[in-house]
Amino acid sequence: MSDISTPRLTRRGLVAAGMGSGLALALARWPEVYAAGAPFVHGVASGDPLPDGVVLWTRVTPSIEASPGSGVGPAVSVTWEVAKDPAFHQVVKQGVASATTDHDHTVHVDVTGLAPATTYWYRFSALGATSRVGRTRTAPALGSSTPVRFGVVSCANYDWGWFVPYKFLAARNDLDAVLHLGDYIYEYAPGGVLAGYPKNPRNADPRHEITTLADYRIRHGCYKQEQHLQDLHAAHPMIAVWDDHEIANDTWAEGAENHDPATEGDWATRASAGRHAFLDWLPVRHTDPNDWIRITRRLRFGDQVDLFLLDERRFRTKTPKSLLLGYGYLGTASSNPSADMIGSDQEHWLISGVKASNARWKVWGNQMPFFPQVLLGQLPGQVTQLLGPKLAALLDTPIAQLYVEDWNGFLQQRQRLVDGMAGVDNVVVLTGDVHQSFASEIPAKPNKYLLDRKSVAVEFVTPGVASPSVQSMVNQVAPGVGNVLDTLLSTNNALANPWIKYSEGLRTGCMVVDFTQQRVQTDWFLVDNINSPTSGISYAASWQTTAGSRRLTKAAKRLT
Repeated sequence: MSDISTPRLTRRGLVAAGMGSGLALALARWPEVYAAGAPFVHGVASGDPLPDGVVLWTRVTPSIEASPGSGVGPAVSVTWEVAKDPAFHQVVKQGVASATTDHDHTVHVDVTGLAPATTYWYRFSALGATSRVGRTRTAPALGSSTPVRFGVVSCANYDWGWFVPYKFLAARNDLDAVLHLGDYIYEYAPGGVLAGYPKNPRNADPRHEITTLADYRIRHGCYKQEQHLQDLHAAHPMIAVWDDHEIANDTWAEGAENHDPATEGDWATRASAGRHAFLDWLPVRHTDPNDWIRITRRLRFGDQVDLFLLDERRFRTKTPKSLLLGYGYLGTASSNPSADMIGSDQEHWLISGVKASNARWKVWGNQMPFFPQVLLGQLPGQVTQLLGPKLAALLDTPIAQLYVEDWNGFLQQRQRLVDGMAGVDNVVVLTGDVHQSFASEIPAKPNKYLLDRKSVAVEFVTPGVASPSVQSMVNQVAPGVGNVLDTLLSTNNALANPWIKYSEGLRTGCMVVDFTQQRVQTDWFLVDNINSPTSGISYAASWQTTAGSRRLTKAAKRLT
């Protein structure tokens, strides 16, 4: 690594150990890990709840040689049970599955025939041992108007902090599910993009940038040994989508910022490996037999929530080139009509589904910020129209944007989605990726919002679980400077982005989002000290949207 006194930004972090020694470090700890938890070293999980079913997950490690990514070990018969009580006196479903090397000895069981809106307990047995007991919950049935509550998380960089938000959510007993909006793992070598910083509290295995199927499986296996993550999975069903770091930073359809074909091989092979490992290691339901890596899907929670889960990486065109790590852009390429974040099929699926939905709240599980964010305020569109159509068109296009790796790099497609939901009440966008907290209205036309204040939806953005914001990274290099940068960015939001109603740019954490017939309320809980494994987590803010309003207002902290 570079010396701490001479930090430098790199496309990927530097690591002293080569690939072979990085793998050796992972294997050196494996005998102790295996002895402590075999054969259920990596815990249990559930996900994608339906009114009558849920996906159950575990990994069986049949021998010390059969570590994640090893590709060795016999097929193992695994018994699973679902019960109405944690002591398993009332078993309602049971069966047998097989753990094989095809899926890295992971097991996925799609249990059906359960009762809606019901808490169940589950466990697995294999090789004479029984796993820990997991708790899960089915979704409410159609016709039910019972409130729905999600924990919302994203961006868990193992090397940059501790998973305190996972611990916080695991301890709650009031969540219907946890929504994970991407960056479940990170692909980097130790240090990530900021070589030498932080003085890493821990390093994920293997100790090099991951590029192969074996690498990705080892990395997932390392994350799944983390106690707070295991506890979260055991406590609540998870609904997960990937973002970019499950493969490589700033992924698009044909490559990534953090992929060099000359040294890291074929992009399609790497992308397939990362996605394969994700689907092996997460409790995701496969919904399309003709597309094994499809994560676009829809989950219904009674009459309250219709949840649309997007894939914003697999189909996207290349993002406009920014000044630094996605930040800072001058130009008009983001208005290119051929720029595409989600592909035409997914765009049609989303808008037609939202328009047809009869749920109270139409919710997008959205990986990247959707709300507009510009560096310089624009003249109101009502004013520019007086200057003639050509000049108005020029002035109505933002030429200075803060960030273009998100939806701000795909302005025309974003506007089509905004226009598509303009006539639909109660659209809520839940978002991750940016490592900061935001509550924002979605303006019908950003350049007219200053005068007409017309909003079509609202968006709530969760901070990173353990991934720092740019401001926090700057503080690592130059203490206090990141705070100044945060003040400048907040001032810019107030002056140039009046639809942003709340922002917090320095702390990691999570959200709890509560859906009732009358309103959606989001509470932010932020970590006190990202570098402390025993840190507390504190309530920070609450914002809400009331049914039919399409606007945001401050809310009081929920008493429950």
